Amino acid sequence: MHYSIGRTLANLIYTGRRGCLFICLLLLMLPAGAFGGPVEYVIHISVDGLRSDAITILGHTRAPSFYRLRAEGSYTDNARTDVHYLGTLPNHTSQLTGRGVKGPTGHNYGDNRFPPLLRTLHSNKGAYVASVFDVVHDHGLSTALYTGKEKFQIFRQSYNSINGAPDQKGVDNGRNKIDHYVYIEDTEKLINNYIAAMHSTPFNYSLLHLRDPDSAGHQDYWDVTPGSSYMNAVARIDKLLGKILDMVATSPRLSGKTVVIVTADHGGTYGSNHTILDSRKNYTIPFYVWGTGVPAGGDLYILNKQTRLDPGNARPPYSDPIQPIREGDAANLALDLLGLEPIPGSTINFSQNLAVTQEHSSKSLVWIVLLAGLVLLL
Repeated sequence: MHYSIGRTLANLIYTGRRGCLFICLLLLMLPAGAFGGPVEYVIHISVDGLRSDAITILGHTRAPSFYRLRAEGSYTDNARTDVHYLGTLPNHTSQLTGRGVKGPTGHNYGDNRFPPLLRTLHSNKGAYVASVFDVVHDHGLSTALYTGKEKFQIFRQSYNSINGAPDQKGVDNGRNKIDHYVYIEDTEKLINNYIAAMHSTPFNYSLLHLRDPDSAGHQDYWDVTPGSSYMNAVARIDKLLGKILDMVATSPRLSGKTVVIVTADHGGTYGSNHTILDSRKNYTIPFYVWGTGVPAGGDLYILNKQTRLDPGNARPPYSDPIQPIREGDAANLALDLLGLEPIPGSTINFSQNLAVTQEHSSKSLVWIVLLAGLVLLL
């Protein structure tokens, strides 16, 4: 379809400047998602405390769902956390806001404890911190957050009917940006609840936070020896992840319309948990993408060789001109897949140039033809 669009534009450009002008103006008037594919649902899964090497040590036999993501989708085992913080709440805030933690453009939420009743991300920063929930909700789409940790209450407090920003896009959908918030400590019950909800009335964007590897890691010091409590926790998550993938693949409503993003907030190091900033085992995390339009077996760094740089073993600062893939890419990637604009105030993937589907190349073709047409008008 996109090839036909490009050819039609080229023909119009060739046959006359009036036709070119008309098409150029038309394209400029189209909404952000006009060239988007059929993605209607994005499931954003964050596996708390998941080290990338835990997946490869388990291998295909004990981690078949992670390996299914690798075989059927695109991935890297060398993504990065926030540069300055390795805590759960700071990094999940980055995943939801597309910002680093520190500095004037950061979200500035470094606390990893259960929040006081009246605290919000906004009161902590002294300014409103928009999120992926804001953009999706304000476009009239549905949102959800499912978590296994009670301290994720900070997000509920920040984006509820009192503290969420007014909706200034089209129809007023209210200030409550998270339509469905669920906290269940038992991960299997949490996922079963989530699957039931997705079968009933699927959410256009949802964050599903799975706590088990982090909980086991704090007890077992991220021991990646096969059979350790940490590795058994990762294997349990793999089994539950398979239920989500099967749900997407077998649901007439979700199949062919859904993309799943899987990442983590931090890893962990034997004997020190995840407190040491310069420990490669702490800041190295997976970033997997699976679903509609995602190339099978793709390497995300190869797919994005012009815009992302594999950091090797390094921990690059945000000031580097070409960034590694980060967990913070997830928010604006989800919005891009849904055909929506980036989060106001975000800095990570604000240009929405993390390519995970063939749609990005089709979109580029259309804009190249558009630019060629504008040149003819000069």
